[in-house]
Amino acid sequence: MQNSGQVCLLALGLYWYAERYGLAVGYPPFLPVFYWNYTGEARYALRVSGLHDAVKVKVTGSLQEGELSVSLLKEGRSVGERVYRGSFQEEVRFPVDAGEYLLRFRLQGAKGQVRYDWVATKFAP
Repeated sequence: MQNSGQVCLLALGLYWYAERYGLAVGYPPFLPVFYWNYTGEARYALRVSGLHDAVKVKVTGSLQEGELSVSLLKEGRSVGERVYRGSFQEEVRFPVDAGEYLLRFRLQGAKGQVRYDWVATKFAP
């Protein structure tokens, strides 16, 4: 009985924290990420060699609230950007040249689940 009280107290504390500060649980690209009232961003550095002509980002998810913005940056300038709300499933290809890039996932008031994966690759014409 005491353990169930502690579990309830822990769940209540976690709910309070998520409502007040936001919460993200998961590990992309291997696991989906669950968001609760979350605002923030994740950045991933990519190095693209001369053999690659695109960065492919696969985004699948369902947001009950808020939005997800996926953008690719080179030297601080945007190469491309997509914004998602509600339910979505898309494979985005950003054309690139050789160099250093930054893949940015920005969330605003997100509540829901998102799974994303990315790769720099050569595509047949």
